[in-house]
Amino acid sequence: MRKRQHYRRRRRPSMAASGVSLTELFVEFLKIGFFMFGGGYGGIALMYKELVEIKKWVSEEEFLELLGVAESTPGPIAINSATWIGYSLGGLPGSIIATIGVVMPAYLVIMAIVTSLKPYMGSDAVKIMFRGINAAVVALILYALIKVARSVLIASGGALNLVAVAIFVTAFILLYVGDQHPIVVILVSAAVSLLLKYGLGI
Repeated sequence: MRKRQHYRRRRRPSMAASGVSLTELFVEFLKIGFFMFGGGYGGIALMYKELVEIKKWVSEEEFLELLGVAESTPGPIAINSATWIGYSLGGLPGSIIATIGVVMPAYLVIMAIVTSLKPYMGSDAVKIMFRGINAAVVALILYALIKVARSVLIASGGALNLVAVAIFVTAFILLYVGDQHPIVVILVSAAVSLLLKYGLGI
């Protein structure tokens, strides 16, 4: 029995935190879902601000690990992130609640557009509003990029992580210049990282 309990404790998610109710979890991800313009990538900055800096439910290191898992698994990054964090904070009920919370706003907005707002989507006021939203989305994505890049590309001592920088540059060249499929880039990056670590000891 003791061995089994020890195994379970060791296998628990590292982001587990006490004192977070299912209601808090649902409300937080509902709020994130309502303002997550620009898709999951635009919502990364919002998630980071809310979950890491304000709520402190997740550390910066854990958030980066979360992004790696969410990006590497099938499905939208926002839903994957909500499911992962929800489970880490509240187990299976938490994962379900957080996922519903982040998905519900998009469903409600789309239903409202389809049923009531579609005739007004071509109006000048709506176009101007979305022009402002789109510009803000670019800023959100850039903010998330800076936050993630700083943590991934810079080592703890303040120097550049040359391995991470090399993989980043190679991946960017493959995507932008080589026009490679993102799946290929992800697999190549993972393989190169493993080779550098276990093959060359870097």
